[in-house]
Amino acid sequence: MGTAMNELLGTKIDAGDLVLCLCLQQARTVDIPMMAAACGFDAIYVDLEHTATSLETASMLCAAAVSSGLISMARVPSQDPHYMARLLDTGAMGVIVPHVETREEAEQIVSACKFPPVGRRSISGPSPVTGYRSMGAADTVEYLNRQTIVAAMIETPSAVERASEIASVSGLDMLLIGSYDLSAEMGIMGRFGDEGFAQAIRTTAAACREHGKVMGVAGIRDIEMLRELVELGVRFISVGTDSAFFMQAAGERVAAIRDLVVG
Repeated sequence: MGTAMNELLGTKIDAGDLVLCLCLQQARTVDIPMMAAACGFDAIYVDLEHTATSLETASMLCAAAVSSGLISMARVPSQDPHYMARLLDTGAMGVIVPHVETREEAEQIVSACKFPPVGRRSISGPSPVTGYRSMGAADTVEYLNRQTIVAAMIETPSAVERASEIASVSGLDMLLIGSYDLSAEMGIMGRFGDEGFAQAIRTTAAACREHGKVMGVAGIRDIEMLRELVELGVRFISVGTDSAFFMQAAGERVAAIRDLVVG
Protein backbone atom coordinates (compact mmCIF):
# COMPACT_ATOMS: atom_id res chain seq x y z
CA MET A 1 0.00 0.00 0.00
CA GLY A 2 1.07 3.58 -0.56
CA THR A 3 2.36 5.82 2.20
CA ALA A 4 -0.91 7.75 2.26
CA MET A 5 -2.89 4.69 3.32
CA ASN A 6 -4.58 4.80 6.70
CA GLU A 7 -2.47 2.71 9.07
CA LEU A 8 -5.33 0.53 10.33
CA LEU A 9 -6.46 -0.27 6.79
CA GLY A 10 -2.99 -0.65 5.31
CA THR A 11 -1.61 -2.80 8.13
CA LYS A 12 -4.43 -5.34 7.87
CA ILE A 13 -4.28 -5.54 4.10
CA ASP A 14 -0.48 -5.78 4.03
CA ALA A 15 -0.78 -8.65 6.52
CA GLY A 16 -3.10 -10.47 4.10
CA ASP A 17 -6.25 -9.88 6.13
CA LEU A 18 -9.66 -8.76 4.91
CA VAL A 19 -11.13 -5.49 6.13
CA LEU A 20 -14.77 -6.19 7.03
CA CYS A 21 -17.07 -3.20 7.22
CA LEU A 22 -20.57 -2.67 8.62
CA CYS A 23 -22.76 -0.13 6.86
CA LEU A 24 -24.79 1.98 9.29
CA GLN A 25 -28.14 3.12 7.90
CA GLN A 26 -30.48 3.17 10.88
CA ALA A 27 -28.00 3.56 13.75
CA ARG A 28 -28.36 6.80 15.66
CA THR A 29 -26.57 6.03 18.94
CA VAL A 30 -22.91 5.57 19.80
CA ASP A 31 -23.33 2.06 21.22
CA ILE A 32 -23.79 0.58 17.75
CA PRO A 33 -20.16 1.11 16.60
CA MET A 34 -19.08 -0.41 19.93
CA MET A 35 -21.25 -3.46 19.19
CA ALA A 36 -19.74 -3.66 15.70
CA ALA A 37 -16.27 -3.79 17.24
CA ALA A 38 -17.39 -6.50 19.67
CA CYS A 39 -18.72 -8.53 16.72
CA GLY A 40 -15.32 -8.45 15.04
CA PHE A 41 -15.82 -5.82 12.36
CA ASP A 42 -12.79 -3.78 11.32
CA ALA A 43 -14.66 -0.73 10.07
CA ILE A 44 -17.98 1.04 9.82
CA TYR A 45 -19.27 3.48 7.30
CA VAL A 46 -22.22 5.76 7.88
CA ASP A 47 -24.48 5.93 4.83
CA LEU A 48 -25.59 9.48 4.12
CA GLU A 49 -26.51 8.76 0.51
CA HIS A 50 -29.59 6.63 1.17
CA THR A 51 -30.71 7.77 4.63
CA ALA A 52 -31.86 10.77 6.63
CA THR A 53 -28.81 10.60 8.90
CA SER A 54 -27.52 14.07 9.72
CA LEU A 55 -23.92 15.26 9.68
CA GLU A 56 -24.07 15.67 13.44
CA THR A 57 -25.22 12.07 13.97
CA ALA A 58 -22.67 10.78 11.47
CA SER A 59 -19.86 12.57 13.31
CA MET A 60 -20.94 11.01 16.64
CA LEU A 61 -21.07 7.53 15.11
CA CYS A 62 -17.65 8.00 13.52
CA ALA A 63 -16.14 9.33 16.77
CA ALA A 64 -17.52 6.30 18.62
CA ALA A 65 -16.00 4.02 15.99
CA VAL A 66 -12.58 5.67 16.38
CA SER A 67 -12.81 5.24 20.15
CA SER A 68 -13.65 1.55 19.62
CA GLY A 69 -10.58 0.96 17.47
CA LEU A 70 -12.49 0.80 14.19
CA ILE A 71 -11.85 2.53 10.91
CA SER A 72 -14.55 5.20 10.62
CA MET A 73 -15.86 6.20 7.21
CA ALA A 74 -18.81 8.03 5.73
CA ARG A 75 -20.54 7.40 2.43
CA VAL A 76 -21.33 10.92 1.31
CA PRO A 77 -24.50 11.70 -0.66
CA SER A 78 -22.70 13.36 -3.56
CA GLN A 79 -19.39 14.72 -4.75
CA ASP A 80 -20.06 18.03 -3.00
CA PRO A 81 -16.74 18.83 -1.24
CA HIS A 82 -18.50 20.37 1.77
CA TYR A 83 -19.87 17.01 2.88
CA MET A 84 -16.45 15.41 2.62
CA ALA A 85 -14.54 18.11 4.50
CA ARG A 86 -17.06 18.45 7.34
CA LEU A 87 -17.22 14.70 7.94
CA LEU A 88 -13.44 14.35 7.83
CA ASP A 89 -13.11 17.28 10.25
CA THR A 90 -15.48 15.71 12.78
CA GLY A 91 -14.64 12.03 13.06
CA ALA A 92 -14.52 10.21 9.75
CA MET A 93 -11.15 8.71 8.82
CA GLY A 94 -12.28 8.45 5.24
CA VAL A 95 -15.03 9.03 2.73
CA ILE A 96 -16.73 6.78 0.21
CA VAL A 97 -17.84 8.85 -2.76
CA PRO A 98 -20.61 7.57 -5.07
CA HIS A 99 -20.84 7.51 -8.85
CA VAL A 100 -17.24 8.39 -9.73
CA GLU A 101 -16.83 8.02 -13.49
CA THR A 102 -13.74 9.96 -14.56
CA ARG A 103 -10.17 10.69 -13.59
CA GLU A 104 -11.07 14.37 -13.27
CA GLU A 105 -13.79 13.63 -10.73
CA ALA A 106 -11.38 11.48 -8.73
CA GLU A 107 -8.81 14.27 -8.76
CA GLN A 108 -11.38 16.77 -7.48
CA ILE A 109 -12.40 14.39 -4.69
CA VAL A 110 -8.80 13.91 -3.56
CA SER A 111 -8.30 17.68 -3.63
CA ALA A 112 -11.36 18.15 -1.40
CA CYS A 113 -10.15 15.54 1.10
CA LYS A 114 -6.43 16.32 1.37
CA PHE A 115 -4.72 19.41 2.75
CA PRO A 116 -2.13 21.43 0.79
CA PRO A 117 0.18 20.69 -0.87
CA VAL A 118 -1.72 17.52 -1.86
CA GLY A 119 -5.16 19.11 -2.11
CA ARG A 120 -7.14 22.20 -1.17
CA ARG A 121 -8.98 21.13 1.98
CA SER A 122 -9.28 23.94 4.51
CA ILE A 123 -6.90 23.60 7.46
CA SER A 124 -8.52 22.20 10.60
CA GLY A 125 -7.34 21.39 14.09
CA PRO A 126 -7.46 18.42 16.47
CA SER A 127 -10.37 16.02 16.00
CA PRO A 128 -11.50 12.52 17.01
CA VAL A 129 -9.18 11.15 14.32
CA THR A 130 -6.14 12.77 15.97
CA GLY A 131 -7.38 11.89 19.45
CA TYR A 132 -7.48 15.63 20.12
CA ARG A 133 -3.73 15.51 20.70
CA SER A 134 -1.86 18.80 20.50
CA MET A 135 0.35 18.19 17.47
CA GLY A 136 0.90 21.60 15.94
CA ALA A 137 -0.68 22.66 12.66
CA ALA A 138 2.01 21.29 10.35
CA ASP A 139 2.14 17.90 12.08
CA THR A 140 -1.66 17.67 12.20
CA VAL A 141 -1.93 18.31 8.45
CA GLU A 142 0.79 15.79 7.66
CA TYR A 143 -0.78 13.17 9.92
CA LEU A 144 -4.29 13.60 8.51
CA ASN A 145 -3.10 13.61 4.90
CA ARG A 146 -1.40 10.29 5.63
CA GLN A 147 -4.40 8.81 7.48
CA THR A 148 -7.33 9.93 5.35
CA ILE A 149 -8.90 7.22 3.18
CA VAL A 150 -10.45 8.28 -0.13
CA ALA A 151 -12.63 5.65 -1.81
CA ALA A 152 -14.33 6.04 -5.20
CA MET A 153 -17.42 3.97 -5.94
CA ILE A 154 -17.48 2.24 -9.32
CA GLU A 155 -21.16 1.99 -10.22
CA THR A 156 -21.51 2.37 -14.01
CA PRO A 157 -20.12 0.69 -17.13
CA SER A 158 -18.34 3.93 -18.07
CA ALA A 159 -16.61 3.95 -14.68
CA VAL A 160 -15.46 0.37 -15.28
CA GLU A 161 -14.10 1.36 -18.68
CA ARG A 162 -12.13 4.17 -17.04
CA ALA A 163 -11.17 2.18 -13.94
CA SER A 164 -7.44 2.33 -14.72
CA GLU A 165 -7.58 6.11 -15.23
CA ILE A 166 -9.47 6.56 -11.96
CA ALA A 167 -7.15 4.23 -10.05
CA SER A 168 -4.11 6.12 -11.33
CA VAL A 169 -5.04 9.24 -9.34
CA SER A 170 -2.52 9.92 -6.58
CA GLY A 171 -4.17 10.18 -3.16
CA LEU A 172 -7.04 7.87 -4.07
CA ASP A 173 -6.88 4.72 -1.94
CA MET A 174 -9.72 2.43 -2.98
CA LEU A 175 -12.10 1.51 -5.78
CA LEU A 176 -15.33 0.17 -4.27
CA ILE A 177 -17.72 -1.74 -6.52
CA GLY A 178 -21.34 -0.78 -5.87
CA SER A 179 -22.73 -4.10 -7.04
CA TYR A 180 -26.43 -3.29 -7.23
CA ASP A 181 -26.05 0.06 -8.97
CA LEU A 182 -23.46 -1.35 -11.38
CA SER A 183 -25.56 -4.39 -12.27
CA ALA A 184 -28.66 -2.20 -12.65
CA GLU A 185 -26.80 0.15 -15.00
CA MET A 186 -25.70 -2.91 -16.99
CA GLY A 187 -29.29 -4.13 -17.30
CA ILE A 188 -28.65 -7.24 -15.20
CA MET A 189 -29.95 -6.05 -11.83
CA GLY A 190 -28.69 -8.34 -9.06
CA ARG A 191 -27.44 -11.03 -11.48
CA PHE A 192 -23.95 -11.14 -10.06
CA GLY A 193 -23.17 -14.45 -11.75
CA ASP A 194 -23.56 -12.86 -15.18
CA GLU A 195 -20.37 -12.94 -17.27
CA GLY A 196 -20.66 -9.23 -17.99
CA PHE A 197 -20.61 -8.43 -14.28
CA ALA A 198 -17.71 -10.84 -13.74
CA GLN A 199 -15.76 -9.07 -16.48
CA ALA A 200 -16.44 -5.69 -14.87
CA ILE A 201 -15.02 -7.05 -11.61
CA ARG A 202 -11.93 -8.39 -13.40
CA THR A 203 -11.36 -5.07 -15.15
CA THR A 204 -11.58 -3.15 -11.89
CA ALA A 205 -9.34 -5.66 -10.12
CA ALA A 206 -6.71 -5.28 -12.84
CA ALA A 207 -6.83 -1.49 -12.47
CA CYS A 208 -6.33 -1.77 -8.71
CA ARG A 209 -3.38 -4.13 -9.14
CA GLU A 210 -1.81 -1.90 -11.77
CA HIS A 211 -1.92 1.19 -9.57
CA GLY A 212 -1.54 -0.34 -6.10
CA LYS A 213 -5.04 0.53 -4.90
CA VAL A 214 -7.34 -1.37 -2.55
CA MET A 215 -10.27 -3.10 -4.20
CA GLY A 216 -13.56 -3.22 -2.32
CA VAL A 217 -17.01 -4.61 -2.92
CA ALA A 218 -20.44 -3.87 -1.48
CA GLY A 219 -23.80 -5.57 -1.90
CA ILE A 220 -22.74 -9.20 -2.37
CA ARG A 221 -23.65 -11.68 0.38
CA ASP A 222 -23.05 -15.07 -1.25
CA ILE A 223 -20.00 -16.58 0.47
CA GLU A 224 -18.76 -18.57 -2.53
CA MET A 225 -18.94 -15.51 -4.75
CA LEU A 226 -17.11 -13.49 -2.12
CA ARG A 227 -14.45 -16.22 -2.01
CA GLU A 228 -13.94 -15.80 -5.75
CA LEU A 229 -13.73 -12.02 -5.38
CA VAL A 230 -11.12 -12.32 -2.64
CA GLU A 231 -9.08 -14.53 -4.99
CA LEU A 232 -9.31 -11.74 -7.57
CA GLY A 233 -7.92 -9.25 -5.06
CA VAL A 234 -10.85 -7.83 -3.09
CA ARG A 235 -9.65 -6.88 0.39
CA PHE A 236 -12.39 -4.52 1.65
CA ILE A 237 -15.87 -6.02 1.99
CA SER A 238 -18.99 -4.12 3.02
CA VAL A 239 -20.56 -7.10 4.79
CA GLY A 240 -24.08 -5.73 5.20
CA THR A 241 -26.24 -3.07 6.84
CA ASP A 242 -27.44 -2.71 10.40
CA SER A 243 -31.05 -2.77 9.21
CA ALA A 244 -30.58 -5.94 7.13
CA PHE A 245 -28.92 -7.78 10.02
CA PHE A 246 -31.72 -6.75 12.36
CA MET A 247 -34.44 -7.80 9.93
CA GLN A 248 -32.78 -11.15 9.23
CA ALA A 249 -32.14 -12.10 12.85
CA ALA A 250 -35.47 -10.78 14.12
CA GLY A 251 -37.41 -12.41 11.29
CA GLU A 252 -35.78 -15.78 11.87
CA ARG A 253 -36.47 -15.56 15.61
CA VAL A 254 -40.13 -14.60 15.16
CA ALA A 255 -40.62 -17.39 12.60
CA ALA A 256 -39.10 -19.94 14.99
CA ILE A 257 -41.35 -18.88 17.86
CA ARG A 258 -44.45 -18.81 15.63
CA ASP A 259 -43.89 -22.52 15.05
CA LEU A 260 -44.32 -23.32 18.73
CA VAL A 261 -47.48 -25.24 19.43
CA VAL A 262 -49.73 -23.63 21.99
CA GLY A 263 -51.42 -26.25 24.20
